[in-house]
Amino acid sequence: MKKKYGILFLLVLVYLINGICSINAISVTFDEGAHFSYGIRILKGRPARVDPENDNSKMPISALNALPRAVEQLFSKNLKKDDGGVSDIVKGRYLTLLFSVLIIILVFVWSRDLYGINAGLFSAFLFVCCPNNMANAILVTTDTYSVFFLLATMYFLWRYANSRAMKDFIFFTIFLAFSQLVKQSLFHLYVLAPVCLLVYALVMREKIKGWALLKKIVITAMVSLLIINAGFLFYDMTVPVGNYHFRSNLFLKVQQLLPGGLPIPFSRAFTEGLDLAKYYDDLGGGLPNSSMSNVTVLGQSFTGSGIWYYYLVSIFFKTPITFLILLVWAVSIKIKKESFNQFIKNEFFLTAPILYFLILLSFFYKSQAGIRHIIFIYPLIFIFCGIIIKYARGKKDKGLLLILGLLLLMSVGQYFNNYHPYTNEFIGHKKNAYQYVGAGNINLGQAGYFIQDYLKEHPEVRYAPKEPKAGKFIISVDNYLDTWNTGEYQWLRKLKPVADVHYSYLLFEVQSKDIDP
Repeated sequence: MKKKYGILFLLVLVYLINGICSINAISVTFDEGAHFSYGIRILKGRPARVDPENDNSKMPISALNALPRAVEQLFSKNLKKDDGGVSDIVKGRYLTLLFSVLIIILVFVWSRDLYGINAGLFSAFLFVCCPNNMANAILVTTDTYSVFFLLATMYFLWRYANSRAMKDFIFFTIFLAFSQLVKQSLFHLYVLAPVCLLVYALVMREKIKGWALLKKIVITAMVSLLIINAGFLFYDMTVPVGNYHFRSNLFLKVQQLLPGGLPIPFSRAFTEGLDLAKYYDDLGGGLPNSSMSNVTVLGQSFTGSGIWYYYLVSIFFKTPITFLILLVWAVSIKIKKESFNQFIKNEFFLTAPILYFLILLSFFYKSQAGIRHIIFIYPLIFIFCGIIIKYARGKKDKGLLLILGLLLLMSVGQYFNNYHPYTNEFIGHKKNAYQYVGAGNINLGQAGYFIQDYLKEHPEVRYAPKEPKAGKFIISVDNYLDTWNTGEYQWLRKLKPVADVHYSYLLFEVQSKDIDP
């Protein structure tokens, strides 16, 4: 048994070493500065959303990333830096990486509980090798935190459904509440969790006791009120609904239905965050006053709207082929080997969040800015794939698993230190990746240092000018696709790239004949 946990330790160690290498290799991404800034304001006791466009999706969890700078300032009262916050953000990334280790442990524990310790190690290995999770585990954003809190909430919900132990219920309510300090989309857990419990009760033919149910609803509400308001520092509490200046259509309609003097029992910063997130999502991307750029996928660009197949396409091309094969394998085993009741008892709590958020984000959200907004589905898939180890038999199955594991390492390894633009082998030449998965899945601003080094090594190459000119040029994928509708670089968009540069930029060799009228 000690050897098995030794393997888990080695997986965590490899994960940390890989993450530390990436932390110092990539440049500050587009939205890390805003998340870090809000984290500082939380530590200073100022959670108000003073800049709606930048603050709308920022959450108190980012205070963790600001802790290294806070500690520095504590010991050096007059400390000042002139690097624009870059060094502080880089140090803050270590907190996200350390926190993401909890995801590995939870993936291991849930898979072990379902299918055994070997399955737990297998699921943990898959998570450690996931490029989409690695890309976000080193950033000062809320995406990795959302992975953990959704996973922890569903884990204890599953345990509670099967045990009915008060301890599991309390842990569930605590993680449900803390998830509201991480990402606004996790507010949907208040819908998803009751639905899961209801389906479980109906299939398992459990009796629903009214008084016990009411008691648990009250406990959930009280825990949520306490933790959410504490996370927002009890800032501006119980503001009457009529005193809010909501922006989203949903919140404006609710405001009209409620009495103006009715106090909202949450911090203003929490309530306004939900409203602003909904408003900017309704607005869509690519507009001058939007907080998001155009949605781009399969060679198409959408201003002010999303497209229903965005995440399906993103998942298909940005998920290692090994994972796709393992998922099909796991589903086939589940169908052949186990009953529907067993599925509801166990895997339903893994699959329900995947289906719920896929439908929600595909059909009811316009803010489709990359697979990072739905990366919390991957650990659920990896846990489910643990069933393969439970039923794997003979040299044939073990040989296939070995081959798939080696292919996974080869596929992901070529993106070492720059995992964000990862695409699988269904895409041929990587210079064409932008045509399939769009800008948000390829460039987040993380390749800045790589590009600087490239330009030093290739002095004949320059950044693309805005006016037609012959020469060798590079341009970021988002600028080439004009995701903000600026109209710049239109002359270059008529040409095709000859190569990609570190997967996030495109290289053009422009001849005089290419720009002649």
